[in-house]
Amino acid sequence: MNHVKSKTFTFSGRRKKFAFATCISILAMAAIGGWLQNQLLSSSFFTGYVFIGCLFFLTALNMRKRLPFIPNIGSARFWMQLHIYVGLATFVLFGMHVKWRVPDGGLEIFLSGLYFFVAFSGVYGLYMTRILPKRLSAIKEEVIFERIPAMRQKLAQQARAVVMEACESSEVLAKFYANRLIYFFETPRSFAYNLSPSGGRKRQLVGELEALDRFLGEDQRHASRRLAVLVRQKDDLDFHRAIQGRLKIWLFAHIGVTYSLLIVAVVHGVLAHAFSGAMP
Repeated sequence: MNHVKSKTFTFSGRRKKFAFATCISILAMAAIGGWLQNQLLSSSFFTGYVFIGCLFFLTALNMRKRLPFIPNIGSARFWMQLHIYVGLATFVLFGMHVKWRVPDGGLEIFLSGLYFFVAFSGVYGLYMTRILPKRLSAIKEEVIFERIPAMRQKLAQQARAVVMEACESSEVLAKFYANRLIYFFETPRSFAYNLSPSGGRKRQLVGELEALDRFLGEDQRHASRRLAVLVRQKDDLDFHRAIQGRLKIWLFAHIGVTYSLLIVAVVHGVLAHAFSGAMP
């Protein structure tokens, strides 16, 4: 119990330290920017350099995940905390860089659009990575995303085998399978389900199977209960597919657009230097 409290306190204390360091860093950048303005110097290059440096650092999290074997570079959780707070700091840094105005010009508007997509998708991803794993943990069995298609195919085969065996003494389950279950087992779930997965279809089908009991003999009831178990397992797989798929799509979009943002930001910096006369 004391170990759990100590661990929670350590995590809470570390989070407060990161937040404090982020606030101090933002104030320091604001102070440096104000000093440059008082010296009749442009602060845009300073904030631009820091902004691009932050982008390079934010992309380093993906590299950290690919190089877990390198020692003494910090844990993945530590890097994730840095990623979150540096990402949040870029909101203020971006505002300072554009002087808190609406960007004009094609490149600036495009760059701003990329940044806001990356920034808000990051906030959305932070929300998802805090909420969705808890929903997945409600299902006892852990499922690897890449194995879901093969597992669904296996469940469909098992359902067909159960029905074929039950057909020898009764056609009730066979008709129910053909009318209500074959589509459920043989096809992926709808787009609406993947957007907002729920157990409504599972409860409906299980309830209909239970309602068939009065038309079935003892052997067929055993097959019906087996089908109900397979329906629940198929629904769990579909739920994993929807939730894990959402996380993978978000991660693909977030990382891909982040690299695009980094490239466009570097191009923007080079052009800004060229037109300011800082480059020959």
